[in-house]
Amino acid sequence: MQLATASTASATTSVLQAKVDNFRRDIEAHLPKDGQKVAFVTSWLATDNVFIALMHKYFPEALAGLNLVAIDTLHLFPETLQCAGLVQERYGKLATWKRPSRASTIEEFEAMYGTAEDLDSAEFDYISKVEPLQRALKECRKDILVTSRRMDQTDRHMRFPVWEAGRRTLNPLAEFSWKDVIACVDKYEVPISHAHSYAFRCTSPIEAARRHQPGLPWEKAYLGKPFWQATEEELRGSPPVPKVYVFKSFGDAHTTVPVEPQESERAGRFVRQPVAAERRLHSIHQGAVQTLPLLPQQNWSSNQMHMQCC
Repeated sequence: MQLATASTASATTSVLQAKVDNFRRDIEAHLPKDGQKVAFVTSWLATDNVFIALMHKYFPEALAGLNLVAIDTLHLFPETLQCAGLVQERYGKLATWKRPSRASTIEEFEAMYGTAEDLDSAEFDYISKVEPLQRALKECRKDILVTSRRMDQTDRHMRFPVWEAGRRTLNPLAEFSWKDVIACVDKYEVPISHAHSYAFRCTSPIEAARRHQPGLPWEKAYLGKPFWQATEEELRGSPPVPKVYVFKSFGDAHTTVPVEPQESERAGRFVRQPVAAERRLHSIHQGAVQTLPLLPQQNWSSNQMHMQCC
């Protein structure tokens, strides 16, 4: 049994190292050494932070020169903002932050635009994400966009190239899986959201569309480590509960919920929005927004966003 476990661990390490080697080759082939006119948009997710960690380890000059862009929608989890601080401090790279126009607090946002609950999802997306991101990319005079897209995140694991020449877009983590990402987090001690260490224990299932609500019949437990490092017994507690939910990804607090450990990251994102909204937001965050015209927000319809982003 011990030999089998050691053999499996060795094989996993070899696969991960091969992907890191490919990452290095792709960066060398497509990015300028000084990182100038390169933009990377981060949401401070585990995959984003792994990219920054690998760049710091293997391409510090390029990391220093590229534009690290972050969008504060004013609706992020507090743990996301805490993670952002840890990543910036750890790797000595400050992000260029953009917020919704004419708002720097949630109170100002709601006074100017209304609450997230009141706004149509397309309006919220434009105000809080699209317009600030357009502003950021224009200011940094982007030539090459780097994304943290992974093929295992797409519908039916759709394939896409690492280098998209027509769009001047590099997807250096395309071949990485979720397991590869968390292996990198553990190996390189990459900062991640503190909320990965929560387990939400309950006696019966709670539908995803309700998991953002306060006062739910579950116990929020702090594991003291990321959920993937915990044993089944640690996740379920004592006495063990039938259902456990964990955070695998993070977006806005009103549309992101914990999921079962075996579910995909996407299962907990955009849960209160239509499928089209999920596709739109995924495309926006991963770089398709570079093709969008600068439109006044009152003319920005859901159909326009879907047609031009997706």
